[in-house]
Amino acid sequence: MSESRKGLIYAFCAYLAWALLSLYWKALGGVPAHTTFSYRIVWTFVTMLAYFILTRQTSKLTKELTYLKNTSKPLWTMIFASLFIAVNWLVYIYAVGSGQATESSLGYYLMPLVSVLLSILFLGEKLVRLEWIAVALAALGVLVLIALTGQLPLVTFILALSFGIYGLLKKQVKLSSDVAMLVEAGIILPFAVGYLIFLSPVGWFDVSLIEQGLLALSGIITAIPLLLFAEAVKRAPLNQVGFIQYFNPTLQLFIAVFIFGEGITGGEMVGFATIWLAVGVFVFAQLFQKNK
Repeated sequence: MSESRKGLIYAFCAYLAWALLSLYWKALGGVPAHTTFSYRIVWTFVTMLAYFILTRQTSKLTKELTYLKNTSKPLWTMIFASLFIAVNWLVYIYAVGSGQATESSLGYYLMPLVSVLLSILFLGEKLVRLEWIAVALAALGVLVLIALTGQLPLVTFILALSFGIYGLLKKQVKLSSDVAMLVEAGIILPFAVGYLIFLSPVGWFDVSLIEQGLLALSGIITAIPLLLFAEAVKRAPLNQVGFIQYFNPTLQLFIAVFIFGEGITGGEMVGFATIWLAVGVFVFAQLFQKNK
């Protein structure tokens, strides 16, 4: 099997794992979202620290942390990136637990388009005509959702924008993905621990044994897709890996509708269809650019 094909398999597994996270967070629906999020931060930090020790990559970790410590701009960039990924994680956990998994899946459809728009505004990147059409259709889709449902799809908007800004910030820091995850969890860790000790409405022994087990696994559940994705981009062309990313929100949407039983109104369907059209135009533009 070629390295490229192995990479695509890794990418598929990563996006599959990310999509199935909605089932995982739904199983923790009885635990308040802020508490679940805080435990996720704690266990992600513990898991990634154990990963570096067990894989004997502590020298790599020390080297990259030294770089971060000695250069103030990347450090501040990582602090802000950590805040945005924290918002993304918290809103996603809340959305799934509160019956808004459909809206969260739409946010993941919009993420690549938001990233493109941010790259234009802040990095001066250029778009071809088809990409501009895709961005315009996505904006139209959001306006249609607001007009026909009478409300701003906040979950969709926050998920797409927070991850887009997170990606924009991460482009400016030269850290490997595994070190970055440890750093991000470490930056949020004091706040998460403080919340669990002083503010959480439930303690560790107030939840069931099954919920305790699921919370303890949240670090591994968070780390596995990221490590799979890191292996994917090493082996497969990034444009092919990027194309597979739409498998994630598609499966999320199917889970929301057919497993969680979330309904979609006529107004939402029109808005979603417009955004899906935008995604289709965007993907076509990427393929066109590749073959040009």
